Parts: sequence; structure tokens; C-alpha cells
Amino acid sequence: MRNLPVFMFSLLLVGGLSSCQKEDVGLTDDQILETNKADILSYAAAKGLTGSISSTGVYYALSKPSGSGVTPAYGQEAEFSYKLSVLTRNSANAVIDTFVDSTYATKSSYVYLVANTPGLTEGILKMSEGDQSVILLPSVYAFGRTGAGNGIIPANAPVRLDMKLKRTRTEDQQIDEYLTANKLTPTEVTPSGLRFIKTLANSTGAPTTPTQTLTIKYRGQLLRATSAFDSTGTGTYSAVASQFVPGFAEGLAKLKVGEKATIVFPSKIGYGSTGYQVIPAYAPLRFDIELVSAQ
Repeated sequence: MRNLPVFMFSLLLVGGLSSCQKEDVGLTDDQILETNKADILSYAAAKGLTGSISSTGVYYALSKPSGSGVTPAYGQEAEFSYKLSVLTRNSANAVIDTFVDSTYATKSSYVYLVANTPGLTEGILKMSEGDQSVILLPSVYAFGRTGAGNGIIPANAPVRLDMKLKRTRTEDQQIDEYLTANKLTPTEVTPSGLRFIKTLANSTGAPTTPTQTLTIKYRGQLLRATSAFDSTGTGTYSAVASQFVPGFAEGLAKLKVGEKATIVFPSKIGYGSTGYQVIPAYAPLRFDIELVSAQ
């Protein structure tokens, strides 16, 4: 069985919906997808939508073009707003839409655009900044076999997203905007893309070598997060520099014992196009680091 896309899983949490229903196991994934495709095409025809459906069952219709020439690409972050509806059949067996949520109709949601991830990403990649569109998603790219909201979204139901693509940003744009918004001025910007901001100097501290065991304190977060995804807390962590991702190791190498810094770096020297655990693919990262000792 396929897993819920990260974006739709976040809707379960942010929109106040819960997925506590028993999973439907009566149909195969292929059977559900083909039924969803038929329902999506029937609904689109009834609504007079002039769009197209992909081989994965994602239907896209541009409703209000912006005229912008700025288009998204893999590896970028898309900022958008949306309204969510669910598609079901009524007593007359016609496919209808039912409004579900507008939490993000007036504020922004964000997603990293990752290759080989059918669903929402397919629709976004067809848009330009400022475009408004209707995207119809099969259930496999929405709330799957369980549905959500204690029946508000039934199992195996396609959904409709009325979307506006506000902006698309490269990682460098994300980082530069983050530094400006947080009033962080880099001490150094390296060729790899590391932004290094020294926050505490120690002129008498010893420099380190690549083979030394470094004892550090750190706190890491995504640029749009307010809480850490990892932290030493009140403790410390010890390792040689080669055990860290390249961006983290590069930042540490610039510290003497007793010094502190904030480092921000792109995914190419972080967790790349795959991500890691809670860290999405193509996510730039911030770390606040302190070099406690080196041996």
C-alpha cells in the first residue's frame, strides 16, 4: 500500500482533521485509482473544466492565469494557498464536491518540489507564479484508504484543491530571505554555499584538526520551523568531523575551542535530494553550534 504524501499528511494535522477510521482493504490500489480517474473525469466534465489528466490520475485546469513567466522547478520551495473539497457520489450517482477546509485560503502553505513524487507536485509544476488553478487528486495522493475527519473525507475519495501559486524560491533565495528576516549578517559566505555567522569569538581558543574528536553543543532547525528537529539540549555530543554532513563539518572547522556560531547551508551540503527522517529533500538548514573541546 502506498503511503500518504507528506503534504496531505500535514493537512490532517493543520486542518484539524484526524485519520482514525479503519482502513479499507476491499480493493486493490489499481482498482481504486481507475475508479478515481473515472470520477475525476466525470466531475470535470460536469463542471465544465477545461484541463487534462495525467497517467497518474492528477487532473489540472488553469482557472486564472497571471501572465508571469516565473515557473517552479524541482529542488525549489513552492508557496501557495488553497481551499480543499472532497469528491463523492450523491444519491443520483453524480460526482459532487463538498467543501472541507479553507485554513490556508488566505495564508501560505509550503512544499519542496521533489522529482518522482506524483500528486500535488505535478499540478504545481504546471503553474506560473500568481496562477490560480483547480487540481483534482486521486485518493492515493490525498487521504488514501482511511479518509479523514471521522468520515468527512471518506476512504478512497478524490479531492479538489483550488490553488494559487504565490511564489517559488530557490534554496539561495530561501536562505537569503531567512537571514534578512532574522537580522543575521554572515561573517563569511563560502563557495559551497555555507553562510557562517560567528556569534562568540575566543582568540585564545585552540584550532582543530580533521582527525580530532570534537565535543559540541548544537541545535538544528528547518528555516520555516520554530522548534528544533535535533538538539543536544543541556548535554553535548562528541564525534570526528567526518561523521557530520559536509555543511555542518565545514562550519565546525571554522571554530576554535570555546567559540560559537550560527551556520545556514543548502541541501547540497546537507541532506540533499533525499532528505533524512523529518528533514525534507532540498531543505536548507540552520544550526547553532558551540565547540566545547577538541581532543
